[in-house]
Amino acid sequence: MATMQAYGHWARLIVTGLCAVAALGLTGCGLLDEPGNSSPIVIPGTDELSTERPASISAATSATRSPDRTEVSPADSLDQAIRQARRVSVSNFRIGAVTATGEREDGLSGVHFSTPDRAVRCSTGNNGSDALACVGRKVDGPRRAPSDAPGGCDWDPDLVTLDAENIGRGGCANLYPVLYRSRILEFDSALTANRFSCLSRAAGLYCLESSSGDGFAITRDGFEEINGDDRAPGASSSSAESSAVPSR
Repeated sequence: MATMQAYGHWARLIVTGLCAVAALGLTGCGLLDEPGNSSPIVIPGTDELSTERPASISAATSATRSPDRTEVSPADSLDQAIRQARRVSVSNFRIGAVTATGEREDGLSGVHFSTPDRAVRCSTGNNGSDALACVGRKVDGPRRAPSDAPGGCDWDPDLVTLDAENIGRGGCANLYPVLYRSRILEFDSALTANRFSCLSRAAGLYCLESSSGDGFAITRDGFEEINGDDRAPGASSSSAESSAVPSR
């Protein structure tokens, strides 16, 4: 009986040892390294995603960028051209008449001026409106007043208004009166009245509002909404001509 108990004891020890060896063997052999079981620990496509995502973001950014304005050097911008132009005093531009043949009055409120060819005339601060209003045939706005125009609106398609929030092509002439027979803003001269700056060039009139940087141009080619970062009229040709003329 004692012999059988001893045998059973040693048998249990041998079996336990074999199990321990087997367990160590499984761990040491590394079953996770076998080819058939390698895929569960690999995250496929990580490198591809990390390189493709920035490329799509870059493409979207370049597609929304405005190439025309970013290519303009600040030295060639319209804003810089206005700053460098010969300045005139607004005190000399407070003269005008209510009608084309009416008597001119001096010392008026607001600022009033015309282009040298009289094709465009402008007024600021008239009738209490905090806006610049200009009249010119090249404005060529809608022929009829919009449905939301105030009652009694004397619609003028050749009127453009500029303020901090809007550029209106066409407007009510009785709400934004522009005087006649005002003084001339000579070519290559600039005038600044409050937030508005206008540059007179042979090609036309260019006006900006300072807080937004936006404005309009009335030229021989027509009407156009502009920004101070746009290229100044004749910027390239002027630079070329100035560099070609020797200094004396």
